[in-house]
Amino acid sequence: MPVAELSESPAPASRGASEMPCRHCGTPFRPTGDHDGFCCAGCEFVFHLIRDKGLDRFYELRGRERSAPVKPLVFRRRDWSWVQDMVRKAESGVVGGAVASTEMEVQGISCIGCVWLIERLMRRAPGVLEARVHPALGLARIRWQPGCFNAEALASELQSFGYLLGPARAGGRPTGGLGLRLGLCCAFALNTMLFTMPRYLGMRPDFEFAGLFGWLAAAFSCLSFAVGGSHFISRSLNGLRQGVIHIDLPISLGLIAAFAGSWASWFLGRESLLYFDFVSVFVFLMLLGRWLQEKAIGENRRLLLSSNPALANLRLADGTPVSAADVSPDLEYLLSPGEPVPVRSRLVSESAALAMDWISGEADVRNVAVGQVVPSGAVNVGPSALYLRAMEAWASSALASLVQVTPRDAVRYVPLERFIRGYTVAVLIVATIGMAWWCWSTGNMTIGLQVFISVLVVSCPCASGVALPLLDELAVSGLRRFGVFIRNSAIWARLRGIHTIAFDKTGTLTEENLQLSDTLPLLALEPEAREALLRMASESWHPICDCLRRELLTRGYRPTAAAGEIDETPGKGITLRAGSVMWRLGRPGWAEGGTPPSDTTDSVTGCDLARDGRVVASFRFHESIREDVAEEAEVLRSLGHRLVVLSGDRTERLRAVAGRLGMGDSDWKGEMTPEDKAAWIRKNGPDDTMMVGDGANDSLAFDSSRCCGTPVIDRGLLERKADFYYLGRGVSGVRLLIEMGHRRDRIARAVIGFATAYNLVMVAISLSGHMNPLVAAIVMPLSSLASLAIVVAGIGLPGRPQPPPAAILVPPAQNLVEGSAAMRECPRVPERA
Repeated sequence: MPVAELSESPAPASRGASEMPCRHCGTPFRPTGDHDGFCCAGCEFVFHLIRDKGLDRFYELRGRERSAPVKPLVFRRRDWSWVQDMVRKAESGVVGGAVASTEMEVQGISCIGCVWLIERLMRRAPGVLEARVHPALGLARIRWQPGCFNAEALASELQSFGYLLGPARAGGRPTGGLGLRLGLCCAFALNTMLFTMPRYLGMRPDFEFAGLFGWLAAAFSCLSFAVGGSHFISRSLNGLRQGVIHIDLPISLGLIAAFAGSWASWFLGRESLLYFDFVSVFVFLMLLGRWLQEKAIGENRRLLLSSNPALANLRLADGTPVSAADVSPDLEYLLSPGEPVPVRSRLVSESAALAMDWISGEADVRNVAVGQVVPSGAVNVGPSALYLRAMEAWASSALASLVQVTPRDAVRYVPLERFIRGYTVAVLIVATIGMAWWCWSTGNMTIGLQVFISVLVVSCPCASGVALPLLDELAVSGLRRFGVFIRNSAIWARLRGIHTIAFDKTGTLTEENLQLSDTLPLLALEPEAREALLRMASESWHPICDCLRRELLTRGYRPTAAAGEIDETPGKGITLRAGSVMWRLGRPGWAEGGTPPSDTTDSVTGCDLARDGRVVASFRFHESIREDVAEEAEVLRSLGHRLVVLSGDRTERLRAVAGRLGMGDSDWKGEMTPEDKAAWIRKNGPDDTMMVGDGANDSLAFDSSRCCGTPVIDRGLLERKADFYYLGRGVSGVRLLIEMGHRRDRIARAVIGFATAYNLVMVAISLSGHMNPLVAAIVMPLSSLASLAIVVAGIGLPGRPQPPPAAILVPPAQNLVEGSAAMRECPRVPERA
């Protein structure tokens, strides 16, 4: 069947156009008329599906929270046979009429409404006895009656609502121990303050319980130091071993000084050095900052599946399951529709239709004959499973190297390391000089020791230690409300060095799916023809069928279970025999019973729908450039970035996109292999290049770049490698991220400036001998509150989304196609059974 030509979007709307929230996901967008009230066709489809199914309570529970746009996820065919295999495996271990159970990961949970909706759908499935969703872990646990549960049907239904199932990671998702440390240290800090406050309020030393209160305060302080302080001390030591100095070093020094000084003062009987309450509260505040820092990143990661089940869903010729890692040369295996070829193989079946965009960036579908070599990573878009003979082992395949998640080197921010090193050395020198001067001038070692400890205590970066993590949390949360999701907490350091931004073309600068150029032929179909078209489109994995299926489903039509035989001829089209009527959807010439042009690549731009050899409708398709590409490119250049396009697609197609972006010939490269993309980045500056792509052919470039992102999260590969991902119609997520990085850096400098001024004042008070534990206990939270106020004033509170400073709100293009007015006037058809 044909694929499509490249088509440029019309000029974007004026910048004064107003934004509105999507009626389903809440994401701000600028209406173009294609899907009034919705940011994408996927959101429109799910919104009406929820209403038709009587599940409107989802929106009541979600409230004002936003979720990720659905995009084309709900329209794509997926192979869910692995889910049924998991169910059969769970049932095989059940004896004596007991119930079966299993756990699966769920992608797409964003609010309590999602939890309610998923559990409701699961509990309505035949055979299911109980379903529980754990939103914090992204896991669903299902219990069912063996032999009655159709897991494939449930997985397909969940997909139609925008959720994906995946196999649970062995041992469950890692939860980490920071939350547990935080909870324990909170309890320890409260108890330490409880038994310290009487002393501040005037409790006499000879009070009956004074000694007990002191011992209890010391004990809880020890627990805080052991549980929470060890986190920072161990990180400081690890950093020193690797030659890296970070903020944990001055934190650790202050904790050790306060803790050791408190015990020394305890045994000497002097209250001037009792900082037990400071140790407990300080540890709690520092852990709270780290927890906030990891919380937002963890939420973004939990929105994704941790594995790609398709690569583990292979079978031998006799039906025995086999993993991709077990594939060896000369092994014959069965490849289901929609799955990628794991290794370079030779086709044993008579013919095959293969999509190459995932590994090469080509938008066309190749037709392969028996005996020909099939490249690793090609996707079977034919109607049936393919028999192939492996020509290499999995470890040697191109796909194995592409899907491998390679650990990336940590990014070091040298100016910050120098500042911390100088700050730490200066504090130690000042504290030592102060101690020496007081010992010499008073002859009292205790006073000198008090000055030394108080300088180290008040110079701890308490304010910045809480404010900077909160700044990160607010920045991540703010970007999430605009459809940009951070996965790597080191991204802010990575962004500082970015000069070049390299984009892939297919699926990144262009829409992920083909677009129907003219909707009039579709809207003019008779009900019988429309039903036949939807049935044929629903049975194929071809990109054109994806487009037609999306257009029909969005308008409320549903495929029926009417009798009929469907057969697909690779490279030509689909045939439906319904009684005495024969319907064909395919290449011009073939659909009406003739012979189509002979070639091995589906590169023509249209297809016909024919009834008994008579064409009843002709459709044309185009690969549409994302609506805001030209405007966003202009803004990114104004921010000082060089833009390049690295694509595996053909040169003539790429030239049109490069022209739309105003690029010279040296700024774009076509027909590149994955290795070529990675080599270009390594040659032209891996330390200052951001790579943005969507397919496996961008994987090696991700590994070579300083920072990387993707607009696609339902393919199980790049989203696990990316530092960030963004969702929505356009590419504005890249610009929003960069602008937020600039804003965050400005606020961070303001916080550090305030912390430096505060420390100078407090150190001066300490050197004068007027600092004591009570004053430290008062000024520490006050300085933290002041730092938090700087952060909140600069970046805004949650629930008040603000675009980054100086950001130009680029409107999407008026992506109107011929016949769009008629499409808007067409009433939505009620859902069919």
